[in-house]
This record gives sequence, structure tokens and C-alpha cells, in this order.
Amino acid sequence: MRRSLTWTTAMLLLALVLPIGAITAQELPRGIPAGAQEAKVTGHPDGEKLEVTIEGDDKVVRLLGVDAPEPENEEGYPECYAAEATARLKKMLPVGRTIYLEKDVTDKDKKKRLMRYVWFEGKSDGKAHMANEIMAREGFVVVKEEEKDTKYADRLAEAQEEAQGEEAGLWGECGGGHVAIVPLGHGDNPAPIGTTLNVEGQDITVSNPIFTYEYNFSAPKGGYVFLIVDVAITNVDEADEDHAYGSDRFAAIDLDTGAEFDDTFVLLDQPLDTGELSPGEYVYGQVALEVQETAQRIRIKYTADRAGGDVVYWLVTR
Repeated sequence: MRRSLTWTTAMLLLALVLPIGAITAQELPRGIPAGAQEAKVTGHPDGEKLEVTIEGDDKVVRLLGVDAPEPENEEGYPECYAAEATARLKKMLPVGRTIYLEKDVTDKDKKKRLMRYVWFEGKSDGKAHMANEIMAREGFVVVKEEEKDTKYADRLAEAQEEAQGEEAGLWGECGGGHVAIVPLGHGDNPAPIGTTLNVEGQDITVSNPIFTYEYNFSAPKGGYVFLIVDVAITNVDEADEDHAYGSDRFAAIDLDTGAEFDDTFVLLDQPLDTGELSPGEYVYGQVALEVQETAQRIRIKYTADRAGGDVVYWLVTR
């Protein structure tokens, strides 16, 4: 009777010591770290996160020590290899797969997501594998230094060095991590002059740049020249909405010095007017900007709405 009570007491004490959902070393698959927490995969938000259930509770897990390309960065652009990273994690750990979550020092990030090393048992070899390490070795993520969580820092660094040496994944395709895919004509990727760009239901073409010190008996101020371009705008809105346009929505910037030029001049034979286009209608005209005569690379900007709206860019070089 005394032995039975002692064994029962020991089991109760063990239950109090183990974290909720943890598995005893005897129950873990071979190679899974002691104390790891069992979970089931339910979703894949991106290449560094998993949606899981732990004893019936829904949680989000962030792969500790690595950083995947974002499906959409702060500027709203997708990052190179984001889709591939998500697809790889999904293939490696599909919905329904049992995984084992190992904690380092930090429990959760600022968004209350669990920060974990994610382990799983290989179906073909029966060995324990760490998803964080595999994603780094295959070049789907970059290693992220964590201030406190350093248990596998060297191991992850070695995996990344191997990927870099082989130019695997994002190292070969993107040149590194967090490389934004900026569409032509947006942000730091201005379109060549003559390109038609679509912005908020309008197709806009800027072409035939001319630099001149005089136009129709008008001259720019000292140190400046007129940059004159042809502009064609067509309303192609599939929602059948009218759209305003105008020469005052154009501006420019010197990409080498950062100097901005936002003065437009109505001194042309066929100036671009200000008005509104119904679906299917188009307009043609010229826009004149006053730019510094030393400017060699000028980015022309068109803002779809004077109050804000989307912006597109063309590049003029001298």
C-alpha cells in the first residue's frame, strides 16, 4: 500500500512539473528534444508561420531564428520568393501533420505568436528534423539573430552558409532576403519613357521627351530647362467610372540629387488640359516641366488623384 501511494504521488508531481501539452521523453519520437510540445498543423500564413492546434486550442507559431520573405511588405509590394517559401513549408508540414514545438528562452513575440523550433519525424527515415534548419539550408528563409534565443544559432548559421554557397533558393533567385518585387512604373522601378502604365482605371503613356531652353517665346529661369513630354490618357475602367486628369498631376525628381520639380507650364501648342474622361474616352496633350539643366536621370511622376491616390513613374535620361 505504501509503495502504491509513493508511485501515485510521484505521478502527480510529474504532472505538475511538465508544461501543458508536453510529452515525456519516453513518448517522444527518436531525436525530438525532451519537453517538446505536440501540435497539429492547421494552416500556413506564410513561409515562417504555422497555424496549429495544441490540445484543442488554436495558436500561431513563428519559426524561431529565421525570417521568410513577406507576401506583402510595408509598401504593399510582395517580396521575392515569398510564395515559394510558403509552398515549401506547406509541402514539408501539410495540414494534419503532427509536429513538436521546442521553446528556447522567449515564449511569445509582440503579436502573441509562439516562438518555437519546429520538429517533425521524417516519414521515410524516422529521424527528427527541424523545419527552421531545413528552410534555411534550402534558401527559403534568412537566419534572424534573436537576442536571447541562441540554442541553435550556430546550427542555423551553418545551414544558411550552405545555402549561400550553393546559391540555393532566394540567394540565387533574389540575391538575398526581403527583396521587394516592385511592379514596373512603381516606387524605385520607373518605366522607360514611352511605356503605357495603368493607374486607377486609366492607361497613361508618356513619350517623346524634349529638353529646350525656349518654347513659344518663353524661357526657363536660370540654370533650368524645359522638359516637354507627350501624354496620352485613356479611361479603361472596367467599373464604368469617370476619372479626372490634368497636367497639374505631373511632377518630376532628379534621381541623382533628389531635387524635386513640380511646376508645370501651359506654354505649349497642344497642352494637356484638365478634365474628366468617361469609360472609353481618351485625351492627348503635352506637359512641360521646368528641371535643372544638370539633371541626367529624371523620374516623371503622375498622381492619379490630387488628394493622394496611386502614383506611377517614368524615367527620362539625357
